[in-house]
Amino acid sequence: MSVILALLLGAVVEFGFLFSHKLELTNASRSGARWASLHSTSWSAVASPDSNTIEGQVRAAGGTSLVPNDDQHIAIEYFSVVGATQTLCGQYRVTGAAFSPAAGYSEATCVIPGNLVRVTLTNSYPLLTQLLGGGVGANVTVKAVSVTPVMV
Repeated sequence: MSVILALLLGAVVEFGFLFSHKLELTNASRSGARWASLHSTSWSAVASPDSNTIEGQVRAAGGTSLVPNDDQHIAIEYFSVVGATQTLCGQYRVTGAAFSPAAGYSEATCVIPGNLVRVTLTNSYPLLTQLLGGGVGANVTVKAVSVTPVMV
């Protein structure tokens, strides 16, 4: 009986930490999207971006300072909005440190007021109790997405 209770307690603790990590990423993606809505081209490709950049706002949001500033962990995408249709018109790529427009778009026609910016964070959470992962060193991928209109 005590083994079952210990396993249950471990699972509750693990889910609590996992949920906390998810909340941190969600708040960070919201912070980045909010900053991007007002400073839509304040990108940075440096490993430790300044707080006056979208990536810097993400990393300064609390609990996310160790999220790497690369394309696999922080994605900044822009969508053209025509009526109810949203079309990916470009994204900022840390690789190359440049805006990468979709076919038929440029930064000047994509990153404009009224279009949308989406900030997606993906990070790996190392399991503490290993109850969910089934082995030593198991990780769970946690993702958070925030979308907001470009204002400026």
